[in-house]
Amino acid sequence: MTRNSLNARERLLEVICILEAFSDEDEMLSIHDIHSRFPEDLQVGIGAVRDDVTALEDSIVFPVTAVQEKIGLPKHYYYDGRPFEIHELRLLMDAISAAKFISKQETDRLLMKIRKLTSRRLAKQLTNELHIAEPSAKEAGEIVATVQLLHEAIHVKRVVAFQYGRYGTDLTFNLSNEGQDYLVEPLALVWNNDRYYLVAHFKREDEIRQYRLDRMRNVRMQEEQFVPDPYFNLHEYTSKMFHMFGGEMISLEAKFANPLINIVIDRFGVDANIQDQQDGTFLLKAQVAMSEGLLRWLFRWGGDVKVIHPAELVLRMKEEAKKVYEQYE
Repeated sequence: MTRNSLNARERLLEVICILEAFSDEDEMLSIHDIHSRFPEDLQVGIGAVRDDVTALEDSIVFPVTAVQEKIGLPKHYYYDGRPFEIHELRLLMDAISAAKFISKQETDRLLMKIRKLTSRRLAKQLTNELHIAEPSAKEAGEIVATVQLLHEAIHVKRVVAFQYGRYGTDLTFNLSNEGQDYLVEPLALVWNNDRYYLVAHFKREDEIRQYRLDRMRNVRMQEEQFVPDPYFNLHEYTSKMFHMFGGEMISLEAKFANPLINIVIDRFGVDANIQDQQDGTFLLKAQVAMSEGLLRWLFRWGGDVKVIHPAELVLRMKEEAKKVYEQYE
């Protein structure tokens, strides 16, 4: 036998659902509006709905705000417990859309869930999605699972084991270290240049290293626990690297053309040691890691940058400039 009525608890739950789905600060509902959202065959009386809304208005559990323009006019109600503003939901959606490690299918599923965090009226404003020029990686699903595992390992301070490698010119993935496991103490996950990196203590060499998650394979959490170095400063560590390349620390001195000032500030911050040379250039002094990443970053600006110190980096820049010249000779 089909029921054509709701008990008091079911009716109250339905009122809550209606307010959550159809009301917001700019789209308030009257008692009649709420009552009209009930299917006619359920035979719900408007008086019962009024009692439920009044109970919610007095409740501290479900935040409902009542607005009455003038005494004698009917009240209008809206759900006032949403944790996110519409622009915050948009930021979340854009961040998810831009993350290349999240597959298209997973992205669509997450965006659908985010739209449910606001009213249906406002959710219609979230239908235009951020267009991403480059598609997500094929390994996206694996990376999401790896991210979750590593976050857990960092939290419980457990050693992780994994294989590591990179692609060759034949487009096959080749494992490093003869396929043997790397054993590390995970310290933090870093998001840099549209990629995830694991910063970890490599036990065998007793040094801090970083690993690209999309190059990690067969990641497992071990039973062994560890105590992280309390003096390790992640921000200080990553601020000296370029594109997450590690290397020996050097004292960089380089002259940049003035139009590059904002590029340098974006990379080193407004507190960087920058000196105006009064000749259309400025001098930058900074402690950085000597690496391929640094070389590529400096070379990106061509003749608008000149490395002065250290001599080793000056020599590397000359060698790279010579190779580029010989390519086109």
